[in-house]
Amino acid sequence: MIRYLLFHLLFFSTGIAFSQHTYQVTGKVDALKEGDKIFLIYNSGDQQKVDSTLVKNARFEFKGKLEVPVLASLFLHDNPYVTKNTSARNWDYLRFYLEPLPIKMQAADSLKHLQITNSPSNQLHKELQGMLKENDREYSDFVKAAHKLSPDRKKDKAVYDSLATIENELLQQSYEIHLAFAEKHPDAYVALISLDHVAAQKGMSERAGKVYERVSPALKNTPLGKGIPVKLVALERTAIGAIAPDFEQRTPEGKLIKLSSYNQKKYVLVDFWASWCGPCREENPNLTKAYEQYKDKGFTVLGVSLDNPGQKNAWLKAIEKDGLVWTQVSDLKGWENEATKMYGIRGIPANFLLDPSGKIIAKDLRGEELHEELKRIFKD
Repeated sequence: MIRYLLFHLLFFSTGIAFSQHTYQVTGKVDALKEGDKIFLIYNSGDQQKVDSTLVKNARFEFKGKLEVPVLASLFLHDNPYVTKNTSARNWDYLRFYLEPLPIKMQAADSLKHLQITNSPSNQLHKELQGMLKENDREYSDFVKAAHKLSPDRKKDKAVYDSLATIENELLQQSYEIHLAFAEKHPDAYVALISLDHVAAQKGMSERAGKVYERVSPALKNTPLGKGIPVKLVALERTAIGAIAPDFEQRTPEGKLIKLSSYNQKKYVLVDFWASWCGPCREENPNLTKAYEQYKDKGFTVLGVSLDNPGQKNAWLKAIEKDGLVWTQVSDLKGWENEATKMYGIRGIPANFLLDPSGKIIAKDLRGEELHEELKRIFKD
């Protein structure tokens, strides 16, 4: 369980100015030394962008082209995707929203203390953080308490159900906050991010749809905006008894796999996961056990990875290390994976069990639940 621990890191808020497509970041940190190297890292579409510059007179600058605001990071000295991270390493970095505007930053001692000005996106980001602050604190306390439980307590069904109930209540509170924020700022890019998050949540699609109607045409025309209508109907399209939405993605070797033509005579578990997802990796041994037990009886798995742009090697290493011998596909777009939009995936691990006709017969089967369902199916 605990599937949403990194949620608030993924859904910071932003504003947007569509008339400009050039970003300029100018910063000054008094403690920086001449020649210090700073990296700027962000994702644009399905590509990871990396830029670097040298500090001169305690100042640094970045320029580039950008269509919409994106979550970005500044790192001092090293690119963390090249330099291996260790528990002993103390990274000096800043996560912020890069947007097509001239953004100014200033601090006395380090990147992580940079104060940002002239950035509507980051200002709105602070506003949303303030609205989520209490919910974040309660969720953090909940996660810490859950992690302290003994393995036996975690396996106890009554304890598990209680934790799931608390987690769902906290998540529902966060969804309401995001929806309220989107209603307050329908013409800011944050409306898309917040709506994107709640659009596929149970009981919220109707209200989210009404807010979406108020979003400006320019926002609706962005890739994120175009995907929201798909998510608004995702719950209905992935209900038990519905034919699973079809999609097509590539294997690590580049072969296109279409769900509707994948092992049509078998029961297929469509498993959404990622190499960076701890709970997913913890569930993989259980999934491997189920696969080995029932693969000759008419059961198989199709793995769909939410790994990020530029992280193909991490995906491949996880497949090898976890012994995932079934077919794996991904478009390497992280949370923007096209299949996740169609299925309304807002947390992983997540899975859908399909019968040989392609009909969804169960969802989110993990642990013993997966084995019990397969045992029921193949009892004869």
